[in-house]
Amino acid sequence: MASEEVNVVAIMYPKPGKHDELSSHISELTRQVHATEPDTLVYYAFSIKDGNEIMVVERYRDQDALHMHLLSPHFQEFGSKAAGLMERPYDVKVGHGILPSSVGVTRVQS
Repeated sequence: MASEEVNVVAIMYPKPGKHDELSSHISELTRQVHATEPDTLVYYAFSIKDGNEIMVVERYRDQDALHMHLLSPHFQEFGSKAAGLMERPYDVKVGHGILPSSVGVTRVQS
């Protein structure tokens, strides 16, 4: 039986005046993920309009891929840098698979 894909949404709460610095660290983390984690299928971030939240959307081939991401040196380094920039610990939502008939169009341009 194949392992099920894992979806993650991390919600980060930058301290006032720290949004840009935290965003810069997320951008560097994203570059590292794309360069070194072939089983990370989707990884991108966006800001909520008022700048009080940053969402990171992630999709992994399986639980092992997520585990490898969490243990990676670049993720550990990000955690060290980001901790002092956030108002509170980030929230993480994890789900498996995709709801039946909910697959739509995906067009990502950078």
